[in-house]
Amino acid sequence: MIRTLIIDDEPAIRKDLEWLMKRYPDFIVLGSCGSIAEAKVIIPNTEPDLLLLDIELSDGTGFELLQQFPERNFRIIFITAYNQHAIKAIKFGAYDYLLKPVDEEELSETLHRLKSESPVNNRLQLEVADAHKKPGLHNRIVLRSHQYLQVVSFEDILYCQSDGSYTTFHLTDKKKVTVSRPIKEYEELLPDNWFIRIHQSYIVNHHFIDRFLKDGILVLKEGSEIPVSSRKREFVRQFLTGDH
Repeated sequence: MIRTLIIDDEPAIRKDLEWLMKRYPDFIVLGSCGSIAEAKVIIPNTEPDLLLLDIELSDGTGFELLQQFPERNFRIIFITAYNQHAIKAIKFGAYDYLLKPVDEEELSETLHRLKSESPVNNRLQLEVADAHKKPGLHNRIVLRSHQYLQVVSFEDILYCQSDGSYTTFHLTDKKKVTVSRPIKEYEELLPDNWFIRIHQSYIVNHHFIDRFLKDGILVLKEGSEIPVSSRKREFVRQFLTGDH
């Protein structure tokens, strides 16, 4: 059984989530509350495995609550009306990020995926949730596919390719990791001293650039040919020549 707490400042939302969660026999709702003050008491007393956590609470934010538990042993599914917090949610180790009103099919998929993950993957997610804060892990990113969590060093990423709301990471060992996050989020997460956005659908690791062709094709050292959008061509030229 996955022990679950619901933390949302809207009583109607809490009631709806409790009703929805009754449909999943592998999950048990331990309780619910609507504030940081209440949650700070309930979490240590119940030791949940999962939080269904709103971002805007009555006395602060869900992020402020999580800062009270730096060594947390629970996973987090953010449920919020605000999509602009997705990047910050990733940095706080969110398992998923669902928008209100909650789509029941989307919730079902997330809970099924969470339940089916192995204990090893669950532990890995907890260990890497705050990796961006730890010395020695500043040059890595954690990619979560439907099957596993993949820790990837920046130096192993050739380029990222967008496919709608999915992003595929092409790695130096010819492996590919596809994650259900749009490329825009990774443009903000990946550092400028490693990566540049050259197209609506592509981010490249500029350490692997070999040459820039006149017809707007960027060739990487291992042979990949990636189109540069017309509005990005002058930026790429200036970047490569040092004129920017």
